[in-house]
Amino acid sequence: MLGLVLRKEFQGQQLKGAAIELANSNNTGATQIPAADFLEITYPSVDFLKALEAIGPDQGRPLVLIGARGQGKSHLMATLHHALQDPGATRQWLRTWADRLSNARIAELPLRKGMHVITENLGHNRYKFIWDLLLTGRPHGDYIRGKWEGMGKRKTDVPPIDLLLELFQKQPTALILDEFQTWYEGLTNTKQYPCKNWAFNFIQSLSEIAKERPDILALVVSVRNGATDAYQQIHRVNPMNIDFKGPQAGKDRRRLLLHRLFENRLQISQSDVEKAITAHLSEFFRLTGLPGAERESLKQEFIEAWPFAPHLMRLLEDQVLVATSAQETRDLIRILASIYKQRGEKTPVITAADFRLDSEDTAITSLLDSVAGGHHAELREKALRNLTAVLDAVSQSEVPHLSEIVCALWIRSLAPGNFAGAEPATLQVDITSDKPIDDNAFQVELDAIVENSFNIHREGDRLVFRQEENPQARLLAYARNDKLFQNGADLLHLAREIRFALGGDDEMAKSFRVVALPKEWQSDPWSWMDVAERPDHWPDHCDDRLPIVVLPVEPDKIGERLGRWLKDHVRRKRNTIRFLLPRSGLENAYFDRDLLILARAALKADEWQGEPEYRKLKQKYQAELRGLIKKRFDRFAILSIWNYADPARCQFHIEHIKERKIPDAIEEVILKDLFVPEEFEDLALAAAENNDSVGKLLRELQEPRPDERECIPWLGATQAKEKILRLCARGKIAINLRGTECLQAQAGESEDDAWRRIRERLGAGRHLDETYLSLLQTSPQSHGVAQQSHGVAQQSPALAAPMPDNPFVEQQARKLTAYYAPATSALNLLGKTESWGIGPSTKLTECTIQISALSGAQLNKLLRNLPDGLTYEINLQKAEG
Repeated sequence: MLGLVLRKEFQGQQLKGAAIELANSNNTGATQIPAADFLEITYPSVDFLKALEAIGPDQGRPLVLIGARGQGKSHLMATLHHALQDPGATRQWLRTWADRLSNARIAELPLRKGMHVITENLGHNRYKFIWDLLLTGRPHGDYIRGKWEGMGKRKTDVPPIDLLLELFQKQPTALILDEFQTWYEGLTNTKQYPCKNWAFNFIQSLSEIAKERPDILALVVSVRNGATDAYQQIHRVNPMNIDFKGPQAGKDRRRLLLHRLFENRLQISQSDVEKAITAHLSEFFRLTGLPGAERESLKQEFIEAWPFAPHLMRLLEDQVLVATSAQETRDLIRILASIYKQRGEKTPVITAADFRLDSEDTAITSLLDSVAGGHHAELREKALRNLTAVLDAVSQSEVPHLSEIVCALWIRSLAPGNFAGAEPATLQVDITSDKPIDDNAFQVELDAIVENSFNIHREGDRLVFRQEENPQARLLAYARNDKLFQNGADLLHLAREIRFALGGDDEMAKSFRVVALPKEWQSDPWSWMDVAERPDHWPDHCDDRLPIVVLPVEPDKIGERLGRWLKDHVRRKRNTIRFLLPRSGLENAYFDRDLLILARAALKADEWQGEPEYRKLKQKYQAELRGLIKKRFDRFAILSIWNYADPARCQFHIEHIKERKIPDAIEEVILKDLFVPEEFEDLALAAAENNDSVGKLLRELQEPRPDERECIPWLGATQAKEKILRLCARGKIAINLRGTECLQAQAGESEDDAWRRIRERLGAGRHLDETYLSLLQTSPQSHGVAQQSHGVAQQSPALAAPMPDNPFVEQQARKLTAYYAPATSALNLLGKTESWGIGPSTKLTECTIQISALSGAQLNKLLRNLPDGLTYEINLQKAEG
């Protein structure tokens, strides 16, 4: 990245140097190394210059550094130590920075000379009392201690102020005390040793001397806040306070961080930086809608913050670190050093998207492990699981920026309160590196991530990771994971939803039997279906439910494919089926991703509906799914010409439908455009002429007509019976009700009157097989078998005259010819009747068949096979004993 080099202490696996150690046993502490070496890593911030001026010559106020851990108090104290200890090196350092920053005033800051500098981190507890720090091993310290000890009975618990003045007059001193509050709050008071009270009094003395005699004592202490007893005694003398919160503090901190991290950051030209960040910067301007007047100043901010984006720096400083127990600047240095080592050579500008959840090397993860609360640690785990869930649900090619988007959103979700999360435009900026990302492609990718992540919540315009699951996102993430539905439960549920969407309400279900065929509808339509839904188990001719068979995809050759399907997979009632066809060009419903996802979501929501949120989601996705299903179908096919031997010759009527109540729309089209009443009437008259039962006629209507004759659409048992009764009411046919009554129009009776009289008389079920149709007759007649002998079928003299009351005799005189055959086998008799010219429509009268001997079983079989629609008389001799 433009030759940028991290300082050596940050290049190893273990980060060193982030925390400033004033002194240690290895003599490598900040105050133990040469001033020039330490000042090399120091940036002259406004706070530092202010502190340096406060301890300069003729300044009469103690200096107090106030701030939480990690804000740079120790670094500033070490810098002041070197400024007092080595004014020459400090002067050279100030001149160098005066040139770099083009600020001559920096080089002119006055420096103290001749001070004995004592710098101590009191948090290390090397001294019980501060006076030990001044008197033990210090110039003139033993002498002053001897005078104090020699006071005898007048000896005070705390060195008196006059002895301290004498000490500092002999050797002007700068006393720099780090972690002063920590030390003070660790002191205790007992009756014998009131240590905290002694320290309180001693600090009072030091503060007064530093105020009244700044020429002999400079006092610098650090505290975490100004509301403690440790600070109060110093506060009494109006100290100079530095709290790292000034208007320039933020900018200074960023400059300090960059100088602290990199050896040569100042040597990288601004033009090179600007060129490297052009793509990211222009997208930032475009996506955030920043006014043109503000762009120049913001561009300068980007250049100064490089290699880090300023919006990342603000995010870490103002939100992430505030939300954790991090030690601000100290931990921020660790974070930035680590992320630069990992991503610095891979991107022209480092953003929130570069903090990778799936990398254990990322400093933010180790930081959270050490300082974050349980909330942040759990959020990291949930974000990582969400990242995995997305990869389980969609291919990597569909979400090329998955890791960057999830990680950026996770980092931004660590912020407290309303700052948590990010708007989509912010995330798009985060993942923009050296080239812009197409807006539409980004939105599609972001939607895929959100829909498959069950901890991402939409809150207004923002997205945010939350510990609690987003029920809708969890449900959709589950639905999009193909691995969880390998047992085909989703396909079964989709079939059920198709059935309910098209004919599931109670009223519709009474009239229609909707059968949703499976994915392999041509080869195996029934194995996965409930037995009751298979054609072999559909009720007989009394069934009033019209079958609507739903195809998952449009066949390529409708007539041939459906004809073959009927031949191979339906053995009866072939003429009753309506085939519902999807719109042209749609893929198989069971491969349609939108339908599958909605079906899965509805299925899982039903399983999880113990929670109220999932009950609502079930209704939502079920409604969406059924809406798509209804829009999917726009045509139906019904059999027109049937050819069992060659299904390719089968023909179907293909009709369009528009109404959303598809079953009703199908029947409306059939009645209006396909059903021809005259064809039905001709078939019913032929059945009456043959004296067929109503049951037989209904069964014939449910099957295709042979010899490639045009099929008559099946309208259902109720409508078929109604049309038969209408023909009867119009005087076209008569109906024999099981041999007990004959229904027919009466002389002078209107059709409506006849209809009202007979409309409820036709039975159902097996009664229809005992109810016969006949041509019109003047009065009901019964039919029997005449008593004959010798197996002779002969002419009856009574039939020589017309018989207007017999439905089987034409209404005029006819010539009757008698035929006879001697006793022989049934097969021979069939041959005889054919030779006599007797066919199916030949009218016969007074036919008798004589059998000389037979068993009861043979008689029973004979009677069971006698034709319907006739009455018979029997006369026999039974052998007794």
